[in-house]
Amino acid sequence: MSYEHIDAARMTVLARELAGDHLACLRFIDDFLRAWEQRRTRVLHAVDASGPIDDALAALLTLATSSAMVGADTLSTVARELHSEARSLGSVPSRGADRLARIGAASCEELQHAAQSWRLAS
Repeated sequence: MSYEHIDAARMTVLARELAGDHLACLRFIDDFLRAWEQRRTRVLHAVDASGPIDDALAALLTLATSSAMVGADTLSTVARELHSEARSLGSVPSRGADRLARIGAASCEELQHAAQSWRLAS
């Protein structure tokens, strides 16, 4: 199956990087999915200078890195771009946070589907 926001083949690469441990790879993906909402919320708290920017910047960095690891490349790019913009502005622009939320939700949905398919195939 083809996905718009993720590269499902990246799950195989991640499993190889984890010494071929498919269960560890699936746990990593599950942890990523569970952490999504908290990371998104941390970013939203800094929209238009309404909250601390440092926490949002940290959330964006971890999101950029971990999403790349699970193959959510679009989300990784958006998080990196938003991190750079927020750092320059001193706050998270609402349009960037909205874009991050949309792409993040779509990426998580696709990751859930891909992980479930992978579980069934194993």
